[in-house]
Amino acid sequence: MEDTPARPPRASVILYALIGRGGHAVECRVRNLSTTGACIDNAAEVAAGDEVSVVMGTLRPLSAEVMWVERGFAGLRFDRTVDIAMARQPRSKLVAASQSGWLGTMSNAYRRQA
Repeated sequence: MEDTPARPPRASVILYALIGRGGHAVECRVRNLSTTGACIDNAAEVAAGDEVSVVMGTLRPLSAEVMWVERGFAGLRFDRTVDIAMARQPRSKLVAASQSGWLGTMSNAYRRQA
């Protein structure tokens, strides 16, 4: 019998995360969370194999792979381990918006001026 590594414990939560894919982002509910992944409501209409960006709590944006999609939910595997306490911290709408799209470069001194 082959040993499989133990899966990190999952915590049932109701958090909100910004899920970005293909140049746009959608706010989704996070249903459970571990240091390596999450289960989200699939409001972003992602498919297995998609690469997405995730903004959650006070974590800096991270990348994730969609591992499965079923009955309106999707499972994400993060590209690095996350601090659950930071993921649970409230994030302001302004912070989320400033980390995505063109707003993310607004305060960049090297951005092009029109």
